[in-house]
Amino acid sequence: MPEKYVKRRPFSVSLEVIKYSVSALILILSVVAAVWIAGLAKKPDTQESDALVAQVDVAPVGDWFGTLDLVVPGTVKPHREIRISSEVGGKILKKYPEFQAGSFVLAGTKLAEIDAKDYQADLDVLKADLEQSKKRLEENKRQIEGEKRNVRLAVQDFELQQRDFDRTKRLASALSRSEVDQARQALNNARTVLTGRKNALDLLMASATRLQSAVTVAENQLKRSQLNLGRVTIVAPVDGVIVEESVQENDFVRIGDQIGMFEDTSIAEVRCNLTTSELNWVRRNSKGREEVSGEAEPEKAVDPRMLAYQLPKTDVTIFEADEPNVQWSGILERFDGIGRDEVTKTIPCRIIVPKPIVNGEAGPRALVRNMYVKCRIEVQTSSGGDGPDLMVFDELALQPGNYVWKVVDSKLRKARLEVVDRTEKTVSGRRKGLVICRTIDGSIRSGDQVVVSPLSQPTENAEVIVSSDSKAQSTTAPQSTAIPDDDGAEPSDGTDNTDGRQPRDSKATAVRAASSVK
Repeated sequence: MPEKYVKRRPFSVSLEVIKYSVSALILILSVVAAVWIAGLAKKPDTQESDALVAQVDVAPVGDWFGTLDLVVPGTVKPHREIRISSEVGGKILKKYPEFQAGSFVLAGTKLAEIDAKDYQADLDVLKADLEQSKKRLEENKRQIEGEKRNVRLAVQDFELQQRDFDRTKRLASALSRSEVDQARQALNNARTVLTGRKNALDLLMASATRLQSAVTVAENQLKRSQLNLGRVTIVAPVDGVIVEESVQENDFVRIGDQIGMFEDTSIAEVRCNLTTSELNWVRRNSKGREEVSGEAEPEKAVDPRMLAYQLPKTDVTIFEADEPNVQWSGILERFDGIGRDEVTKTIPCRIIVPKPIVNGEAGPRALVRNMYVKCRIEVQTSSGGDGPDLMVFDELALQPGNYVWKVVDSKLRKARLEVVDRTEKTVSGRRKGLVICRTIDGSIRSGDQVVVSPLSQPTENAEVIVSSDSKAQSTTAPQSTAIPDDDGAEPSDGTDNTDGRQPRDSKATAVRAASSVK
């Protein structure tokens, strides 16, 4: 088949030029339109930039006067746990309904009964033995009385023979030798009888001592048997709560086997941990300091070990965070062992609560084991000469490492300080944290303005701008205050504290930082 050839159109240069020209024109028009539209946008007003100067919020530093309440967390622990054990062996014959874990019982309440048949039988045998021993002793006493009469008769016979022999000796020249010998023999016989009677009396007296001892032994055995018989009834030793029960009816127990755990609820204890700073505050400023330091009797020397290993008797108020109005009175009495806690490095202490039951709005309330409570210890900050040195400021200003940034002539200055404690208050419906501190090297004073807003890479002598709101607050803030409010004024009488009390003049509540809570 003949090949078909397609005829190609001749190339047109003018047509290609027109295509590229139209594309270039469209591109140019697009660029021009974009530039025109961008020019329609309104340019912002230009002003001098101060982006490198940070704007900060500041708050004033105030003085802290009066007393300080250290509030530390605590846990209720039993004052005394009694392990109830069986004093006699046998089968549990009866278990009373009161013997159940969680039951509160009074002293003397019956808990369980052990089978007493064997102990009753032993008691009957010992009673019979005691009666026999008493009868033998009575017989011995009668024999002694009879022998004493025989001794008296023997003495009379001896005296009679002695007189007869004396007469015979005086008449010996008129009598034969045989008559004298007969008188001497009669005297010897009377002496022998008298000696035998005395020996028999001494033997009976010795027997009386032995029989009296046998009676005493029998009486003691009888008392012991009576005690064992009384021990088959297990009773509550004191008023308290049964924590654990370990036996049931028909169980067999041996002497010394534990049958339950009993907690004495007449006194409660609270375990709390104090930091070194808090412990120093208590030792220096506690009202009960004289009892340990001996200041009440300066003439009496105090062993330094008493100061090192004992705590001053300090009054403590116990309460729960959920119910701050229900309070217990306690006494900070002693260390809980010796040394520091291995984890928190704080010092464990014990608080004694003599009356663990108080009346609340919902009825009687009791401190029970493992209850989480707060312990308020009141110390006099002015008594140790530390009152004027204490200051308070907003906790937002505190930086890690215990320092703050203060503003001096619109420049940042670093001020190091010692944190004494923390407190909280409620202002305008929200809680505000405050830091109680002591200055180091005088780097911070009352009336200084500290930065409370976040800072990005702050440096010494960096320029800052104080916000207008902060300036207004600083202008109205007093230079000396117990707890500065948001507006610089002291809190009103209606301000709520975290411990549920109304604020008092020159007094506030110190609460440990959350990081120190175990």
